Amino acid sequence: MISDQKKHIRPPLKRVLLVGDHTVPSAPILTLGRELNKLGVETLFSGNSVFSDTKTWVKLALRCRVLIFVQYRYGGPFFERQLQRARMMGCQVVRWWVGSDVMLSAKDSEAVSNARSLDSVVDMNIAVSPHLVEELDEIGIKADYLPSPCDLSALQSKPPRNLPGGVLTYLPTDRRQFYGEKVLIDAIEANPDLDFYIVSDESHSLRRYPNVRSLGWVKDMEKVWPKIGVLLRVTEHDGMPRMVLEALARGRYVIYSERFEGCWFARTSEQVNEYLQRFRELQQPNKSGPEVVQTVAGDTASLYLQTIRDHCVSAMPGNRLYTMLSAALHYR
Repeated sequence: MISDQKKHIRPPLKRVLLVGDHTVPSAPILTLGRELNKLGVETLFSGNSVFSDTKTWVKLALRCRVLIFVQYRYGGPFFERQLQRARMMGCQVVRWWVGSDVMLSAKDSEAVSNARSLDSVVDMNIAVSPHLVEELDEIGIKADYLPSPCDLSALQSKPPRNLPGGVLTYLPTDRRQFYGEKVLIDAIEANPDLDFYIVSDESHSLRRYPNVRSLGWVKDMEKVWPKIGVLLRVTEHDGMPRMVLEALARGRYVIYSERFEGCWFARTSEQVNEYLQRFRELQQPNKSGPEVVQTVAGDTASLYLQTIRDHCVSAMPGNRLYTMLSAALHYR
């Protein structure tokens, strides 16, 4: 007779299907894949099959018990049916909300209606910050909060003795306005004695300023961090950026447009300049930063995996059958 303890043991999650843009090196779904790989989980990427190739999509879904997707816009009825097909194969569906996808889903009544429609084929929602959970709740979508899995190996190293003087900012080429270009320009012009290191802007739109180091896309940030004392991140909307966690883990200061422990909250040029003045007067690293990250996200990848396994993967054989039958009954 099987003991009660053995009855409730969850089987290991060996393979996960990931759906989302993975052509951009900084894509959240790529980072999630790398962190799951470190935990021994094989990851398969759907590519365009979710939008155009049902045969390939079904083959992928049959190999996995869980799929995780990041989708910034609705995706259309075909995308929704593909998720339903995956559920009919016994693959449970997790939607990972990372930031602007929440903003886009709540922008008008049509977007809200589409988000709710897509949610009808989702088994679990995960959001990377508490404020995203609240925003989703406002449009009728229930989500669990889990911080972004990211490389926090910097927690194992000591912060620098002397605080570097550089200011780091992330300004992707095609979304400069969204990522606070105006506030950044104001800060650059108001602080000519500070060096601003801009990553991800491959158009190098601000390199005309003598105090700007426009680096374009940077594959290895380890070469940049030794020059950085503060991260400037003022966006129109945000989730929980990995760069914020990494900066705090390294003992750097963070000026951020969302309220988060260990960061300086700022949304206007005036507020940013006040904190840059405070930063200018500091010599010691942000000692509370690593402690905050250790508390909030120290072992996020393992927690993420555990949460998905506990919620989506049951030791009972009937669980997969239930998912398949439920999907078939609601298929349209």
